[in-house]
Amino acid sequence: MAQTSPKRFPSLSLSRRDALRAVAAAAVLASCKATTDPSVAEAASTTAAPRAVPDVTLRDACRAAGIKHGAARDHYIEPEDPMLDRLMERECDVVTPENGGKWAVFQPQEGQFDWARFDASVELAKRIGAQPNWHCALWQHMGMPDYMKLPQRRMAELGIGEKAYFSAEGTLSPDNYWQRFTEMVAAVKNRYGDIFYRIDVVNEVFFWETERSHPQEQDRYGFRRGQWWVVAGGATKGPEWMDPFFHHIRKEFPSAKLVLNEFGIEIDEGWQQRKRAYLQTWLTDAVKRGVPIDGLGLQSHLMAGKPYDRDGMRKFLRAVDRLGLPVHITEFDVDERHLPRSWSRAEKDRAMAFLAAQYVGDIAGNAKLVELVWWHLRSDMNYIAREYPELHPHPSPYDEASRPLPIYEATVQALRNRNRA
Repeated sequence: MAQTSPKRFPSLSLSRRDALRAVAAAAVLASCKATTDPSVAEAASTTAAPRAVPDVTLRDACRAAGIKHGAARDHYIEPEDPMLDRLMERECDVVTPENGGKWAVFQPQEGQFDWARFDASVELAKRIGAQPNWHCALWQHMGMPDYMKLPQRRMAELGIGEKAYFSAEGTLSPDNYWQRFTEMVAAVKNRYGDIFYRIDVVNEVFFWETERSHPQEQDRYGFRRGQWWVVAGGATKGPEWMDPFFHHIRKEFPSAKLVLNEFGIEIDEGWQQRKRAYLQTWLTDAVKRGVPIDGLGLQSHLMAGKPYDRDGMRKFLRAVDRLGLPVHITEFDVDERHLPRSWSRAEKDRAMAFLAAQYVGDIAGNAKLVELVWWHLRSDMNYIAREYPELHPHPSPYDEASRPLPIYEATVQALRNRNRA
């Protein structure tokens, strides 16, 4: 999951009329019927009110297009939720552990493991007939326990000002990082075997650029000068510093789809366009070097109210397609915080549905889309709702009562209308 940028950009100016026009342009599918889903009604303990159940599920639409459909789930944040589990059973071919697969969660201390949250995600996937994903093996700046960070005393020596890479308890070094990495991978392999559909080998290694950080906190290839970049030799090896991580995970998990997972390339603003260029260059060279990468993971935390760079994204997607790399949408949601607060709930939902439909349609029409995973199926479970409850936001395809929202219907229609060149 991406962090919120400290940089503030001017919001895209949209009128109410623009939002209403977006509804018609989106051609939202009206294929929901007001009825009671027996499985959901059985799970609900407080009400038997009728629910809107889609005639065509997103999983149906994805399967028709050869795409795996799924969602993230974290059993610490939502420990027991039978209604959500039944919804995921109806919708999911793949299940991603939102946090359970992160190093800081399952190995918080060196040599000490806590598999509860990772196990819960894997077990849910098995129970509903889906495949688990592993998110993520390496996170460049977050999701790492303190001992897997650089010693705090090295900040001045390295000339890196980002505190997230350092800790007073940090002992990560060029001498121990590879052993620790391979032992961690072996522990995951020993517990679960070669069962994962997708593994996010590296997560968010390219920089989230800000006015204060650029160019001090990134190298000339666009990488964060983070702890993994430091210990794996990014300063001397250039773009090849990541290659060994992909090769090792391929050896241990030959069946998994290995991806580089990134965020923040969709907006028509210079820093995201530069990040997109850095990413394209690395992917092109990695394919030439024979790096075992099976696709590109796009987190796809879309920001409604920001200018979507549709032409730039289409060009980028076609370039990725020419490399023979499929695209995985790994953490899909739509953030409404940049839309006018004066808009009604319906107006916000329509604008968000329009953006989601454009984005999914562009990927399906210009690249090989093989996976679409939401960062939670229900909006009340998404991190935006947890951090901004006063907004009652709708970032996900279902509402808190497991009823499909306009973003759901628009995505179904976008998949149906895809026109791959």
